[in-house]
Formats: sequence, structure tokens, C-alpha cells
Amino acid sequence: MAATLDRTASTRGSANARGGPAAPAPAAESLLITGDDRLAETITPLAAASGHSLRRVTHPLDAAMLWQRAPMVLVGPDLAPECVACDFPARDHLVLCTTMSWLGADSADTSMLWPLAIQMRATGVVALPDARDWLIDLFTRTVRDVEPAPVIAHVAGHGGAGASTLALASATGAARDGGRVVLVDLDHTGGGIDAAAGLAAQPGWRWPSLANAGLLEPEGLLAGLPQRGGLHVVGPDPRNPAEVDADAFDQVLRAARLAADLVVVDLPRARTGAAARAAAAARSIAVTLGPGSRSWEAARSVTAAYGLHNPNLGVVLRGEAEAPPAGASWDGPREADWRDPPVWGAVPTDRRLPVLLRQGRIPRGRLGRGIHELTAELSRARPRGELVGSGADRTGGSR
Repeated sequence: MAATLDRTASTRGSANARGGPAAPAPAAESLLITGDDRLAETITPLAAASGHSLRRVTHPLDAAMLWQRAPMVLVGPDLAPECVACDFPARDHLVLCTTMSWLGADSADTSMLWPLAIQMRATGVVALPDARDWLIDLFTRTVRDVEPAPVIAHVAGHGGAGASTLALASATGAARDGGRVVLVDLDHTGGGIDAAAGLAAQPGWRWPSLANAGLLEPEGLLAGLPQRGGLHVVGPDPRNPAEVDADAFDQVLRAARLAADLVVVDLPRARTGAAARAAAAARSIAVTLGPGSRSWEAARSVTAAYGLHNPNLGVVLRGEAEAPPAGASWDGPREADWRDPPVWGAVPTDRRLPVLLRQGRIPRGRLGRGIHELTAELSRARPRGELVGSGADRTGGSR
């Protein structure tokens, strides 16, 4: 169980919403308010693993001076009523923490916790060990004072569409603009995106060795990957190809989002457990279609599979590919409410592109503009379910 109310955002060190002075600098230590030794013994190692200093107090009054200044405040259910009685002010990163053993055999019985959380104005309620990764992520984000980097995903609608090339181009362009980018290849049946990036000979972590890495420190992950400038690549080991484990991918994605400015994922056409989680984490999924009379028809199984995990899915046309004519139909099985995804843009083909990408370069002109504009559109924050369909001119491919 790891439920969050997500009512607040971090405002440490920034001016308040009314244009007033910046908030005071946070204290060096976060607070753990509990008299439960077992809970403290569960939480303290997680903070230490994240490099996050944690001070335990066994009475809320001892926390009064640091309540507002501590980066985080974690409260055990044993002392939550006393915290409510102290009438402390609302704050961000206030988490009510418990253990599954405290909840008892019925892990869904949170009837005692939610009233306490509401009265405390907590921003999250978690039960350990189930929420271990969530809490480690919060510790790490807080100590680094960062929000997770956006994730964008590319997938081919059919064979030979060129989605991996576009994924590499997006990552390379963002890295050349000065960002730190992690490019993740989840297709273990392909040739390896590190080879396309010209990094196949570089030593570094690859799938599936990362599956056994355990908890990954964000900076340590980036330092251990094949890289060129700001581009860091997670690709398959050609000597040991294996499907990427979903839990291992979660660990890599967590660390990558905390250390990088952008994460780009190259999805396989055949959805896997790891690919489904990547799709759910992505802001947008670009389905690449090449020219051909049946390319849209071939892509429908891909768009249907990934559309289950993320409604923000659109098509990018390569080369001479065209949008389907209005009212076009096909002779395969189709859901009654199915709609083809919108066309987000068009990117022209250029035979020089693979060579330039192996050198860590992006072409100039219309193709370069199209790649940059496509990446910016995919990275844009948007509500779940917002389907953008403004036509091919969005990426500059039709200019």
C-alpha cells in the first residue's frame, strides 16, 4: 500500500505564491515522529540508503521547532493523534507511515489511517514494506531537491518504421542542447540502440546485468552507463539477450528520472511487462509509421496495446507516409469505439541520419527542426487523456 494525496508541491527555497520572500532554507534533517521502535528500524535504513538525514523524536512537542523547516516529516500512527492535538500548520511532504504488520492481516483495512491523515493534513499515507520504493524515491527527491524528469516513449507501428532512430534522435538532440538524457532500449530482439548510437564498444551496464543491481543510486547509474556527452544509454547485452524484467526496469527508471533531465524509452512492438510500465510512466507515446498502404492497419495492434496504459498516444509519419483518408475502414477485428490516434507530426527521411547519430550529431535544416519540435511536443506536460491532434505541421516536417 502506498497511497498519496498529492495536494502539495515542493516550494523549498522559492518565493511564495503571492510574491513574498523566499521560504526559509530547510533544516538539515527530516523528522520521524514515532515511539514505535519497529517502525523506526524499518524507516531509518531507507533514509540512510538515500543519503537523507533523519532525526527521530518520540513526542510531537519535541518536533515543534523543526516542523516547518524539516525537508520531510514522517509520523507514525501511534503519535498521529498527538500531532493533531498540537495543531501544527499544514506543510508539504508530511507522510503518515505505518507497517503492514500494524495494519494486520487485512492490508486493505485503512479505516484507522485515513481519518488521522485527513486531520493531520498529510500529503501521503504509506505502509511498509510495500511502499519501500516509493519512500526511497521521496527521500532521494527531497535530498536532491528535484522533481522526476519527464519520460517520453517511441514505438514502431510496424517493422522498419524507424522508431528506434527517432528515439535516438530525440535523445541525441536533447543531449546536444545541454541536457542529461537517458535513452532506454526495451527491445531485446533488436540490434541494440547503443550500436546505433556508436557506443557499442563502450563498457558499462546493460540489460540484463542491471536486473541484479538492486537499489540504484541516481548518479551512480549515469556514471556506469555507456555515454557520450550528456547522452547515457541503457541497451541490451548482445551476448546475453533477455527480456527486461519489469521490476528491474522500475529501479532503473526511478534512478534515471532523478539524475537526468529527460528519459527516452524505445518500446518493443510486442508489449512486455517492462514496456507496459514505461508506457504508463510516459508523458506521451509516439507511434512511428512509414510509407505504405497498410501501415495504419498494421499499427492498430500496437496502438491498442499501448493505449491501454497511456491515452496520450499519437502518430509520427516518416518520409512519404500519409494520414489515413477520412472514413477509411479496414477488414480486421475492430472495437466499436476505436479511433485511430491523431497525427502529431511528420519527420522527413534522410539517409545521412543514422551516420550522424552514430557520431552524436543531429542534421541541420528541416529534419533537425522537426526532431527538436517533436521532442518538445512529446515532453510537454499534459493532463491524462488529452489527445493532441493538430496536424503534421506541429513538428515542422511539412514546412
